[in-house]
Amino acid sequence: MSNHEKARGLLLKNVRSEAGARVLYLATRFFIPPFVLAHIGMQAYGLYGTLFILVAYIGISTVGFSSAYIKYVAEFAAGNRHDEANSLLSAGIFLTTPVTLVVFGIFALCWNRVAASMHVPAALAHDARFLAFSIVGSFLMCLGLSAYRDALSGLQRIATVQRIWICSFTVESALIFLLVGRGWGLRGMGIAFVARSVIDLGFSAVVAVRTIPWLCVSPRMVNRQAIRRLLSFGSVVQVSSLLAIFLNTVERVIATPLCGLSAAGLLDISTRLPYMALSIPGSFVGATLPSVSHLRGHEGTEEEKHSSVRHVYLTCTRYMNAISGSMLGFIALVSVPVLAFWLKKVPEGAPLLMAAFAVCSQFHLMTGPGTAMVKGIGRPRMEFHYSLANVLMLCITVPLSRLLFGSWSATSVGLGVASATILSAIYFISVANRLLNIRPMEFLRHSVWPGVLPYAAILLTMLPMRLVAVPEGRFLLFFWLALRFTLFAAVLAILWWMLALTSAEKEGVRNRFTWLGARKPLPIEASTASV
Repeated sequence: MSNHEKARGLLLKNVRSEAGARVLYLATRFFIPPFVLAHIGMQAYGLYGTLFILVAYIGISTVGFSSAYIKYVAEFAAGNRHDEANSLLSAGIFLTTPVTLVVFGIFALCWNRVAASMHVPAALAHDARFLAFSIVGSFLMCLGLSAYRDALSGLQRIATVQRIWICSFTVESALIFLLVGRGWGLRGMGIAFVARSVIDLGFSAVVAVRTIPWLCVSPRMVNRQAIRRLLSFGSVVQVSSLLAIFLNTVERVIATPLCGLSAAGLLDISTRLPYMALSIPGSFVGATLPSVSHLRGHEGTEEEKHSSVRHVYLTCTRYMNAISGSMLGFIALVSVPVLAFWLKKVPEGAPLLMAAFAVCSQFHLMTGPGTAMVKGIGRPRMEFHYSLANVLMLCITVPLSRLLFGSWSATSVGLGVASATILSAIYFISVANRLLNIRPMEFLRHSVWPGVLPYAAILLTMLPMRLVAVPEGRFLLFFWLALRFTLFAAVLAILWWMLALTSAEKEGVRNRFTWLGARKPLPIEASTASV
């Protein structure tokens, strides 16, 4: 079996594991927002979402190490350099733990000022403090001790990591429904997040220690070379991650001081379903970094390594864009009935915002394999081509959107941010393609085209669906959406078969569905596209 086939088979195995876990996560996240909104209101929900933005910025102090753990553990394990892997993990844990303690102390001292800047209502002051300390403390604890989970990811034991994650968010979801339903409000949300963090961290550490025979974390393993690797690679990723967090939350960062917590809550609701949909095709991104790093750690010529990385990149972008287009295209073009079923009462401005964020999320997701690829080949600075371009476009599109709408609002901010994301994503994808010697038409035909066809399928189904009026009430609306999606899926399958699938992919489909005439199951490698 060639390196291409081995890499592709392991990649798709990891993708299946991660995608399955994300489907379950998406299911729990679908029901939580309307339940929480009904019990605590838009303002408190906006506070909850804003606190996670704050946590993300606080956690940037150590987040760069996570990518370094995954990259170097994958490389060192491929080359049987276990002592170097242990030194790196040990250095990370004993460097980040004291840093997170200091950061938490600073946060505790500054909380009153932070609460004042967020305009926290007096009625929510005590609950907000409890929630903030619970979330920040748990998050920093996980950052300081995430080396065990990242070591499992670096060894491409994605299925194990995802099983632990499923356990943690299932407990969190159950506690949210139980505690918030009993009137605990924001305090219940905080307790649920603590439980999720403890389970994720504790189980990851136990599994890593018991299943990785060479793993040894100790202060004696720390050396200058390991620290230098962490700081050189991690610091670049850290700055890039800071920009990424800002860009992923910029609409709420801008809207909260200008428009209030309710506007932040509206933006959170509008982005929730598109971001949830991203979690399934996003599993390709999570599997790309360890896969590329593992390929780079193997012996072989640079030309062979380049060819393997190029193959993984094109495989990821093709299938990821096809899956994301089928989900996000549906959300974008039927946003009103989707929101009516999800929330019962559709907030003003939410359908337009959700459609815009669905489209821009598909463009953003297509940059994922590129950003993972440049990290895997040891060139993380190339991520700045995306983040800095996005910041530059924000400086143009957000003020322009404010000018067009005449005032600051959730809609003007959201549409400005979505436009900037689309334009900067197109630029970064072109940069990544040039690095891998991928011609524009090759990429459009191979990776972009499968993600465009879902929009055509939605448009083709609009006329027949006009014969069926959109009903009122969640029960009937559910069946209307199910009928619409079934018709959409059938048309999309025909379009994919006729216009997108390669001969190898068609053969794979025939062999997987016995009613099309196949008798023998096809190995996973044969079902993927030839690049």
